Amino acid sequence: MESSLIEHAAELRDAIDGLAQLRDEVGVLSITVGIEPGPVLGERPAWEVALENDLARLARNGARGRAVERWLAGANGELERLVDAARSGRGRALYVALGTGASTELCLQPPLPTGARLGDLAHVLPLLAALDAGEPAAFLVASRDELALHESELGTVHELDRIELEPWVGSWWPEMKAPARANPLRGQEMVSHRDRYARRVAAAYRRTLDEAVREVVARAGERGWTRAVLAGDPRRTEPLEEALREAGVATVVLDATLAGVPEEDARRRLRTALEGLVASRALELAREAKAEAAADGRGACGLADVLAALGEGRVARLLIDPARVFPGTVGPGEVLRAAVPPEEGVDLTDRIVARALATDAAVTPLSGEAAAVLQDREGIGALLRW
Repeated sequence: MESSLIEHAAELRDAIDGLAQLRDEVGVLSITVGIEPGPVLGERPAWEVALENDLARLARNGARGRAVERWLAGANGELERLVDAARSGRGRALYVALGTGASTELCLQPPLPTGARLGDLAHVLPLLAALDAGEPAAFLVASRDELALHESELGTVHELDRIELEPWVGSWWPEMKAPARANPLRGQEMVSHRDRYARRVAAAYRRTLDEAVREVVARAGERGWTRAVLAGDPRRTEPLEEALREAGVATVVLDATLAGVPEEDARRRLRTALEGLVASRALELAREAKAEAAADGRGACGLADVLAALGEGRVARLLIDPARVFPGTVGPGEVLRAAVPPEEGVDLTDRIVARALATDAAVTPLSGEAAAVLQDREGIGALLRW
């Protein structure tokens, strides 16, 4: 089966919602790949070897492992196509219901972590991480006379528009001259009112900028921007940042004009700033959940408390460390419960994520500093609806 490149966050979100409902009695094989560009040292790239090792490990996993072996033997080129570096998109994902043979393939511009996982449900956390980082965001570069609007979505940046900031104050707006005030000591004479002219020009620039700010805020609402990176003339970026923040858009301003910077380098700097904004937002959410939980407010931390809130449909946003294992049990009616030592339980990660998505909760995978905040709370937390 061929898969086209997913370029829009809404499309990826729909795909994740569908995959989160995937169930199979034999098991669901979840494969993700991050194609690494550049020359390869050795016969094969490291990511391809890592994937092969993961699949070999899963194939040794009892009855489910034999199902993996059978699929690998008759995969009909699906795996070879998945790792084909000549195809578009560095991020590849393949989900296979081993019992029915049904499969879903996805292709993204940003890379995904390379690995394979076998379980009762699809492992969609890597896709959720890509979605969180790839939500539509604005890159706004302002000069004295122009505002360039670019949009970043799922690793792709394209120009939306250019808004002129220079008002029409050309030859049709002559320099004003008028008689000077009457002075009994001097004769009447014509003088240049340059200061009044300069004030009118400045006012015209302000009106033009105000119009541009309103247009950008309207675009943010229409296109669903939640983040924006600004660069350029501070006299232009400051009112833009203030208006976007008031509209609920998280912003960061580069301390650079980017004038004369090669386009690729400028975009790299903007993307780096956006990555920092994504990380800072995750850190803010983790700290908020921990503080709310400590104050018995709208927050929960630790596996037992989060599972209880999920069961009651109270979770508005799930915060989860993909590097952790969440041991527990599945009771009648799909009730999830944290394992009590020395009880080992099974890894509930995918069930927790599926339950969150089924109850319309947002899911934010944590890494770096944000994951460290919840390290002593079993790597999991939530912001609650009530």
